[in-house]
Amino acid sequence: MHLHSDERQGRGRALNRAFKSSKGEILGYIDVDLATDMKHLSELIQHIRDGYDFATGSRMLPESNVKRPFKRGFASKGFNFLTRFMLGSKLYDHQCGFKSFRREPLFKLLDDVRDTHWFWDTELFVRAQRAGFKVREFPVDWKHGGATKVNLMRDVFGMGSQIFRLWYEFLWD
Repeated sequence: MHLHSDERQGRGRALNRAFKSSKGEILGYIDVDLATDMKHLSELIQHIRDGYDFATGSRMLPESNVKRPFKRGFASKGFNFLTRFMLGSKLYDHQCGFKSFRREPLFKLLDDVRDTHWFWDTELFVRAQRAGFKVREFPVDWKHGGATKVNLMRDVFGMGSQIFRLWYEFLWD
């Protein structure tokens, strides 16, 4: 299936649209730059077959093999620390673009995820943990792909504000 949009939707909105158009029982996505070594693809799917509801590759586990610029790694560690600290997540890497899902649990959460851009998968996985779904994080080999649409200053501020938005929402939950 091919979906096209003439306007920029943002990562989260595009993924929402794709998943809602899908037919499979196991759904997933990988970043287009193939930064995560594809030798992990069968493992990504197998975690869902083994009973997990959500699975994600991780660049932050000790067994992970990662090559990335210092500046990006530093920003990522800060973001993940804040997410763990403020939102109670147990994951070490929320932003690795290598994720799979069981259809039913994913669809139970999709409409609750408010972010439509880079924070989308972080919010999804935090909500999955809070809802009691089985989440698996596993180490991957990952190499920085070079070209990126991430603007470090703009996106760090934007994602930081999303952490605070979700934290505030959970305060009243």
